[in-house]
Amino acid sequence: MNQRAFRSPVLILVILVLCVSPVGAVAAEPVGRWVGSWNSQSTGHRGALRARIRQVDEDTYRAWFAGRFAVVVPFVYPAKLERVPGTSTRYRSDTRLPLIGNYRMTADIGGGQFRAVYHSRSDRGLFIMNRR
Repeated sequence: MNQRAFRSPVLILVILVLCVSPVGAVAAEPVGRWVGSWNSQSTGHRGALRARIRQVDEDTYRAWFAGRFAVVVPFVYPAKLERVPGTSTRYRSDTRLPLIGNYRMTADIGGGQFRAVYHSRSDRGLFIMNRR
């Protein structure tokens, strides 16, 4: 068999493996900065939203969300995002916030997008963000 004919398919295979290796999977991780908006399905309120997320351990991340309510009232809150067992892109958070109570979120993060559904005692809505 011709050595050159053998090298070409091997080279293509190596390139394909590198494209789908964990290095490529890093983009699906939530670590980094995000920008987008929040929208309350209960009240119709909406606004700009930013997030900064860092990794704590293999399945846990720490997020800081910042935005504005009623255009002028700023808010910032921390949340612990935990990967849902058996998934690679779904995360959950359950945070106790002053005046709001338990604030729960389920987020799907992948392909440069962060899409989450949240709910608390008196509100429910969506977070939609993209990588910054």
